[in-house]
Amino acid sequence: MRINQRLAFALCFAAALAPATTASAWSNQGHMVTGAIAYDDLARTDPGLIAKIEAIMADHPDKARFDRALAGFSGEARTRRLFELMARWPDDARKGPYDHPGWHYWLRLVPSQSDPAKVPPALLAMSTGEAVEAYRLNLATVRDGYAPAADRAVSLCWLFHLAGDIQQPLHGGHLISARFPLSDRAGEADFVRPSEGAAATNLHAYWDDTVGGDEDDDANVEAVRVRLDRAWPRSALSELTGKADAEAFRSWADESFGLARSVAYKGGTYEGAVAAAAALPVPLGYSDARRTTGERRVALGGHRIADAVRAAFGK
Repeated sequence: MRINQRLAFALCFAAALAPATTASAWSNQGHMVTGAIAYDDLARTDPGLIAKIEAIMADHPDKARFDRALAGFSGEARTRRLFELMARWPDDARKGPYDHPGWHYWLRLVPSQSDPAKVPPALLAMSTGEAVEAYRLNLATVRDGYAPAADRAVSLCWLFHLAGDIQQPLHGGHLISARFPLSDRAGEADFVRPSEGAAATNLHAYWDDTVGGDEDDDANVEAVRVRLDRAWPRSALSELTGKADAEAFRSWADESFGLARSVAYKGGTYEGAVAAAAALPVPLGYSDARRTTGERRVALGGHRIADAVRAAFGK
């Protein structure tokens, strides 16, 4: 096969690896916790940036949605809740004019070791998704004081969301095997059971719900925020460098790819079933590894949102 034919084949094959639906990363609760952690981080050292964010968000084109969700909140609780809603807004805005399905992930292949498939070598170096490019674009828009106010507000929400999204391991890597020859589509085609007798779920959703599902009431979000702030304060997260430019974002994606390979797929030795009815309970110790890894990544996401805000406003 000639080089251009090989390349065309690789590109077509890569297109087939994209998730069949837009993969979420973290549940509503998980995203909102990242926003809450970001608020607390900025409130400690850069409270002036919080006021800038509030001013920009006053021009958000979907402001009515935020106003409805903020009804009944006031003071610091209202501002923290605003940050929480910003972090999840791109998921709330799906199928609308501000939806960008490819922006939510930046995936590379994890080859199965126990159930190998023939993978064109060029594919192992390729990525699927546009998260890295989207982060660069939205960071530049927020930085641009001459950009329309509504555009800056939308990009600010995407900046929050992307910095949290990319911490989810299954937004960095997905499995390819004989069972899943076109990949398990970031875990969406790969079914497991959280425990014996539990209902089956896909592997991606199982990881999304690491810190809770879509219970987005204030009490649930606050309880997780407080717990993770105690378990994973900024000082305990050695990965934090303070950098949050596009190259830093790509390094966050690299971290998630490594965790997809080592934890989510256990070095390429773990995969679920192709159908929910055939799903088996996750192996012994897997749930604990998912919780420890996932909670740390949610906490990192919150602090990295704060760093992204500092990068956007020149701090």
